[in-house]
Amino acid sequence: LFKRLGLWEACFDGFEYTTDYIGKAYYGCWWIFHKEYHYIRQWILPPWFKSVQTLMTFAIVFHIAGLALLPSASGHRENASREGITSVIMGLCGCALAVSVTVFGIMIGEDRTWMPRPDIDEPSWSFGLAVVSGFFAFFATIAMAVHTLMRKWELLPHDDLNMSKRSISTLP
Repeated sequence: LFKRLGLWEACFDGFEYTTDYIGKAYYGCWWIFHKEYHYIRQWILPPWFKSVQTLMTFAIVFHIAGLALLPSASGHRENASREGITSVIMGLCGCALAVSVTVFGIMIGEDRTWMPRPDIDEPSWSFGLAVVSGFFAFFATIAMAVHTLMRKWELLPHDDLNMSKRSISTLP
């Protein structure tokens, strides 16, 4: 009957939705917005699942933007602000991943009307990779923030005492 469901694809093998007026049996894997699933789209896509899709889309966009900015941010001392921006973008990526994984993890157990046979439904390897990706995004955020702060600190004088001694010794 029900094979699997991803963020953008649903796979069925002879699934018949009970409240579907046309009584159609669904076979194969299709894009979740395909016309094949027009009659059951409201059931496949509850509001919380749409929010998970949106947050995961933002996460991938933030991740790509952070990876695109990273080479231009490293290497020069003057690019500490770009490193800070990259750190913030990776932080947003980690937050979007954390919220979406948490919502999905909670709702697959709570929303009993969503999937048939919720007692045998369980997250697959892709859910685990999303969790690991969130941890790595937060680790990258912390590492880039620390590196950015260290570079900003190197741009400033190390202590005011040495600067005042040098200015006094240069007086005539």
